[in-house]
Parts: sequence; C-alpha cells; structure tokens
Amino acid sequence: MSKIEKRDESKTSTKSNTVVVAVDESAAVPLIVEFVVNHNWPADTNFRIIHAVAPIMLDHPMASYPLFLESVEKDVREYAEKLLERVKSDIQKKIPAHQITTEVIAGQPAEVIIDEAKTTNANLIVVGSHGRSGFTRFLLGSVSGAVASHAPCNIMIVRVPRREESLQHRESAVKALSTAST
Repeated sequence: MSKIEKRDESKTSTKSNTVVVAVDESAAVPLIVEFVVNHNWPADTNFRIIHAVAPIMLDHPMASYPLFLESVEKDVREYAEKLLERVKSDIQKKIPAHQITTEVIAGQPAEVIIDEAKTTNANLIVVGSHGRSGFTRFLLGSVSGAVASHAPCNIMIVRVPRREESLQHRESAVKALSTAST
C-alpha cells in the first residue's frame, strides 16, 4: 500500500497576469500608454504602474537643511503621484475592465522596477527608453538596459523615436490621448 502525500499548495500557486508599467516624466509616457491600451491583454491582466523616485543627491548647497530636503521630497512625491494618476486614468478610460494600481517607490529606478516585478510575480515589465546613445548613455546609464539585463520576466521596451520621428509621433500620441479624455 503506497502512502498518499498531501500536495503542497504553496509550490503550485497560479501566477496571475501582472504587468509592471514603469513611468517617468519622459517623452516615453504617451508611447507607453499607447502600447498598453492598444495591446490585446488577457481578461485577468492586472497593471501595476510605478514611478521610482531616486534619492536626492546631497551635493546641493541647500541639502544640509532638513526643511529644504523635506520640501523637495514632498514636491517630487506629489508630482509623481499626479503623473501616476494621469497615466492610470488614460489607461483606465481605454481598458476599464482591468485592475490598475499605482505606487511611488523610493530608490534607484532599475532596482525598484526589478524588485517590483519580483514582488508581484509579474509576467511582463513595460518601460520606456529615452533613446540616448554614445557618451550621454555612458554618463547617465540606461534604466531600460539594466532592467532588460536583470528582469525576472519578459520586458517590453517602448522606444522613443529619434528627434525627426519623435515630433510627428509624439503629436499623434498626445492627440490620441487628449481625444480619449474628451
């Protein structure tokens, strides 16, 4: 007679369809929204829209004043929360059946995005690319590149077109978003 073992449910948990959407204040935001609203998502897809707030550099002359730092941090957080609400609203108008949550998270952007994908057991990360190259990319780094190298899941990098392409595409994306909000 064989012993019947009880199945360990914690090892067989089902993975929900979670998409982490990372946004900043760049020109990629309307393009990210455009990608999200135009993609054919499974009905059970949940969106987690995040914005990472990098630590304030302490080399500013006013950085030694606590009230100054608190004021700057408060302003940055309020701006980020408004950005997330605007992005959530733009997406929710087009795909209202999906659950969308937002959060402003303190930390280095690439680390925050990767950690959020791990924490939420995400299937996909959507992030923008500023389109920097050469020396500028070397100096400033590439969040999308770091995320692509270390992500625990698939990643969609929404590329901001070069300047010539960008003006036309950005105008059409902004027009589409403003039309959607009316």
